[in-house]
Amino acid sequence: MPRVVDHQMRRDEIVAAAWQAIALDGIDGATMRRIAELAGCATGRLAHYFDSRNDILVAALGKVHSKASTRMADIAVGIDGMPALRAVLLESLPLDDERRTEWRVWLAFWGVAVVNPDLRAEHERRYIEWRGLLLRLLRRARPHLPARAARGEVDLLVALVDGLGIQGVLSPTRATVTRIVAGIDAHLASLAV
Repeated sequence: MPRVVDHQMRRDEIVAAAWQAIALDGIDGATMRRIAELAGCATGRLAHYFDSRNDILVAALGKVHSKASTRMADIAVGIDGMPALRAVLLESLPLDDERRTEWRVWLAFWGVAVVNPDLRAEHERRYIEWRGLLLRLLRRARPHLPARAARGEVDLLVALVDGLGIQGVLSPTRATVTRIVAGIDAHLASLAV
């Protein structure tokens, strides 16, 4: 009797292995051979589920975005206003091992996305979703803020998170969890005025 194979589960295993390879070895180290090794399979199996290494990388980036987006949406359930905005901003930052790993993966992708249109498109999708979530939360927290000012503030929040996140990964002894949280809180306090 032939074995029943869960194709989505196999794809997910390959994507998880790619994500792990990128976190451990960077984009250049995430070769087909390394991904197959971490997935516990032969390289031929990768070709059965993905057309190319690039397709695997795009799927891995999408997975890390999806995982983070789900976590951020879940964290805001049951709270509103500035506490919800603060919770989502903090959830997006590298404040623990899991999120530091996500940030290492994102940083690896950012460098390649400059020259890879597929990865750049995936990043653009993420930022559209991210800005949309922040705008919704900001509008609930500050409903009287004019639309143009709210969009400008979202741009500042994205830049703040990106800057703090990069520093949290590249300079963790300087950009400690305490300093990152204080940076978010200081900015949000300026919005509450």
